Amino acid sequence: MSARQHKGFVLVLTLWVLVVVAIAAGYFSERVSRAVELAQRSQQNTRAAIDMSNTRAELLYRLGTTTLTEDGLGRGPIALRLDSRVYHGAGGTLVQVQDTRGLLNLNFTDDDRLYRFLGLLGIEAGQRGAMIDTLRDYIDADKFHRLNGAEEQDYLAKNMLAPTNRELATPWEARRVMGWGDQPLLWQKNRLVDLTTTGSSLGINPNTAPAEVLATLPGATEEVVARILAQRKLAPFTHEGQVAAITGMPLNLPMGMGVIVIPSDTLRITQFASTTPWAEQIVVRLTPTNDVAPWRIDYYGRISPPDPPPQNTIDMPARSIATPEKAPSFLFEK
Repeated sequence: MSARQHKGFVLVLTLWVLVVVAIAAGYFSERVSRAVELAQRSQQNTRAAIDMSNTRAELLYRLGTTTLTEDGLGRGPIALRLDSRVYHGAGGTLVQVQDTRGLLNLNFTDDDRLYRFLGLLGIEAGQRGAMIDTLRDYIDADKFHRLNGAEEQDYLAKNMLAPTNRELATPWEARRVMGWGDQPLLWQKNRLVDLTTTGSSLGINPNTAPAEVLATLPGATEEVVARILAQRKLAPFTHEGQVAAITGMPLNLPMGMGVIVIPSDTLRITQFASTTPWAEQIVVRLTPTNDVAPWRIDYYGRISPPDPPPQNTIDMPARSIATPEKAPSFLFEK
């Protein structure tokens, strides 16, 4: 090999080494950047989780120490409203509190209201009857087959889990009901989950129910719902007659499922932050006579956050401060 050829070979080899070094440097730079990004994201998620925990602790304290009224948690302008309005929590987190009496109870709602509700979510009329029948068959304890329902053998034939023959534990369990899980309109943006409950709360609270649930009331047209929402902004409803006056007709709801203007003992708390790809949701039941705690968590889960993010957010009101009444003087008389 001549000297010129040798120098050319060395130059080419050097260039190849530089190319390899450049590629390796770029690769490791990208990996380092990715690792830094993941670490920052993990730190943000951890911070958000801590802020959510602090906010949840504050809410649970209020639940255990504040009276439920027509206004919500507390009374008057400092009441915490229980209609899923969005409050600022600790840090940059947001929180919603929803009275479950303002939601449609999948376990106890009558067929007429459930039929209207499914229609509001976009389910065609020809499908609603069968969906109601399959839900009832899934929940009830007997093995009798409704006209358009489904029992264990129908589920097994489709390689589905057999019905539990008990009340739904969470709204998410409705996915397991034949004909419900394959209806995308129910599950897009958590629509069914946001508007329903499976707890023990009965009745409907016009002070906390969203428009879609109010629209299931007998005689509740779009105009009637708008009037109910407008009225409760001025002052909360205090009895069923006020709602009947707005609808223009008796509500004729089944026993135990009528209008009740006080929130139930079960509330749903939803928390999220702009830095996390998930939201946290818990359902809390008040247990004031329990020896262990004044509340219990019925269920907890992670859901997708609101899309788009809420724009109308407000600060959480100050805690309600109960001033002890002055003791009667006769208690101190000798």
